[in-house]
Amino acid sequence: MKKLLEGNWKYLLFVLIGGLIGGYCLGVYSYDTLSEGTLAVLREQNVTREMVALSSMLQYGILFGVVLAAIGIVISGKVHLWKAFRLEKKAVLITAIITAIAALCLFPGDKLIFGQLNTWVRDQYTTAPTIYKIVGGLLVGGIIEEVMMRLFFMSLCTLILSRLFYRNENEIPIRVYVIANILSAILFAAGHIPSTMTMTALTPVILLRCFLFNGGLGLGFGYLYRKYGIAYAMIAHGLAHLIADILMIIYI
Repeated sequence: MKKLLEGNWKYLLFVLIGGLIGGYCLGVYSYDTLSEGTLAVLREQNVTREMVALSSMLQYGILFGVVLAAIGIVISGKVHLWKAFRLEKKAVLITAIITAIAALCLFPGDKLIFGQLNTWVRDQYTTAPTIYKIVGGLLVGGIIEEVMMRLFFMSLCTLILSRLFYRNENEIPIRVYVIANILSAILFAAGHIPSTMTMTALTPVILLRCFLFNGGLGLGFGYLYRKYGIAYAMIAHGLAHLIADILMIIYI
């Protein structure tokens, strides 16, 4: 375990820096998009924009970043999911395809589909994204969410399922990885619900949007993690946010 962590200290440093910067930006963006009612409550408690940003920075940089990344590296090594990054043509091609699909789902897909069914969703596409949203999506989405949901949670699910049902097998069956991917995708989608609730009412349309888009894209990122390693999942996730935001800037 110690050798595995020492051999990947650059990766942990990358996660820390990305989480700190992305967490700060996401904190600012989250504060700026809170409802007036929520903002009033925070003001009564003397909670400032900067305090929210710094809290988010530490949370994503250290707790959800380095701590879960270190645990995830160890667990993923036990279930044969940890792969050092290697530039492979097939991996690049599949990553590019999943990235493009994910980006188009985020924009204009979300606007064209759910924007027609819900006014809050439609209103999200009336102004161009701020630099805080762009950087937060790129770094927290691309790095920290992949650490949390794929490197840590998907690996943990694989470990638990394999130990419970296949402990006498020489190799972990593919179906275990698939089930772990599905579970992590569902949790990934559900994890977006609390932040959504701070901005709008939780209607059936919003729930469908959350699980269809976030869950579906999570399956794609999980597939990349299983086949080619966490780096490719991070690249696809981060670039999907970045491309979608660029498209919004161009077309809004």
